[in-house]
Amino acid sequence: MISRLLTVSGVVLGLLLGFVGQAVAADHAVILMYHRFGEDRFPSTNVRLTQFEDHLQVLAQGDYTVLPLDDIVARLQSGTPLPDRTVGITIDDAYLSVYDEAFPRLQAYGFTATVFVATQPVDRGLRGYMSWDQLRELQAAGFGIGSQTRTHPHMHRLSADQNRDELEVSNSRFIAELGMRPDLFAYPYGEYSLSV
Repeated sequence: MISRLLTVSGVVLGLLLGFVGQAVAADHAVILMYHRFGEDRFPSTNVRLTQFEDHLQVLAQGDYTVLPLDDIVARLQSGTPLPDRTVGITIDDAYLSVYDEAFPRLQAYGFTATVFVATQPVDRGLRGYMSWDQLRELQAAGFGIGSQTRTHPHMHRLSADQNRDELEVSNSRFIAELGMRPDLFAYPYGEYSLSV
């Protein structure tokens, strides 16, 4: 059932919107996936702020229902119909621009998103990444937090034990910092294999 989720890059919203009205039924949702906001020096993972604002405006003014990803997954798993034209928003990697740029814009529209976090950059306080305090603020505002491992590795290159360690260590950090173990997981780089 979850395989029915359709992942779409935020930069192809125009194509998405033409598709949504025709093809999304009550057992489907469209997921808009983002990484960085207003960070033009990273063009492959960035959305310009004007583009992002346009996306949010279309979602707000159109006949779309924006739901948290965990709600979408729960409904799909239980067989509970989704509203027509359901959209979820996900953001990978917990870059600082999520907090500085996306968070206030999403809040202005009454939308939430699920942020997928690799815990090591946050633990190390790496420049350009969110802090645990900022993630707690998002969590308190109703944003979902998902796991993206500890170090954001190419998981298909690791052993089963290494992958297990990636997940166990990151889960322990989520429990310690946010009081929860994420139910949602995003494969780093979108890479997976049968063994992973």
